[in-house]
Amino acid sequence: MERLTACPACGHKVFNAFMRCKDYTVSNSEFDIVKCEQCTLEFTNPRPSQTEIGVYYASAEYVSHSDENAPGLINNIYRKVRTITLSQKNSLVEHYLPKKGKLLDIGCGTGAFAGYMKERGWEVEAVEPDPGAAQKARSNHKLQVHEEEWLSSSNGVFNLITMWHVLEHVHDLQERFKQLWKLTAEGGYVVIAVPNPCSIDAKHYGAIWAARDLPRHLYHFPPAMLRKRMEEEGFITLKTVGMPFDPFYISMLSERYKKGKDRIALAFAKGVYFWLRSIFANDQWSSQIYIFRKPG
Repeated sequence: MERLTACPACGHKVFNAFMRCKDYTVSNSEFDIVKCEQCTLEFTNPRPSQTEIGVYYASAEYVSHSDENAPGLINNIYRKVRTITLSQKNSLVEHYLPKKGKLLDIGCGTGAFAGYMKERGWEVEAVEPDPGAAQKARSNHKLQVHEEEWLSSSNGVFNLITMWHVLEHVHDLQERFKQLWKLTAEGGYVVIAVPNPCSIDAKHYGAIWAARDLPRHLYHFPPAMLRKRMEEEGFITLKTVGMPFDPFYISMLSERYKKGKDRIALAFAKGVYFWLRSIFANDQWSSQIYIFRKPG
C-alpha cells in the first residue's frame, strides 16, 4: 500500500478524513477516502500501488474486464444496456465530429466502444493496461491496443480522446491530464465519463454507494472540480450530460451490498426516483459525461 502526502490532482498537502468504504467485489477489506482541502477531490489514501492493484480486478463480477458471459442477473442487464449506450455515445461524439477522424479510446476494456466506432468508420487506436482485456479487444474487434506506457511516448494526435469510466482508475493523475493535452489535436475533443460523488444516489447510499468501488476507484470527482482542473490544463468545457441508465445499475449493486442479496424491484423503484430527480437538478446524475475541446 502507498500513502499519498499530496493531492494527486492539485498537489495541495492538506486533506481531511472523509469516509471509510468496503470493497464488496473482491477483498471485503475497508479503505479510507480523504478530501483535498483545496480542490475538493476525494481520493483513496492509503491505496494499492500500481503493482498491487491488479488483484483487486480479479473477479468475474468486474464485467468490463471479464468474459462476455460473466454470470449474474445484474451483469446480464449491464451487457444489454451497453448495447444501447454504444449508440448513444456514438451520437453524442458525432454531434461534435460528424466527419469522424482519429479516435483514441483510453481504457478500452474488452473493446466494445472502440470496436463499435471502428465499424462506424473512425480510425481507432486504444489503450488498455489489463493484458487479458486487451487481448480480447484485439481478437474480438481487431483493434490496435497499446499498453499504458505508450501514452507517455506517443507523438500522435487525435481528433477525439475518450475515457469511459477510466479516469477514476489512473494512478498518476496529473500525468494523465498532461497526456490528454499532448495527444489531443488542436480543435479536438476529450470526452470523460466518471461517477458523480455529488449525485442524489451517492448522498442516499453513503458509504455503500456502489460507484465508490474501492479500491479500484482511486478518485471521486465533484463536477466543478473536474471541469476546473481540465480548464487549468487549457481545455474549454463544452457540455456536461448525465448517463441515464446508471441510477438503475448502481442502485441494483448498492441494494445488493446493503442486504447481501439482489433486490431488483426495490432497486428499480429507487433508480426511477433518482433518474426523475436528476432530470430537474444540475450536476446530480449518478455518472456524468464531460465534453472538452482543445482550442485551435
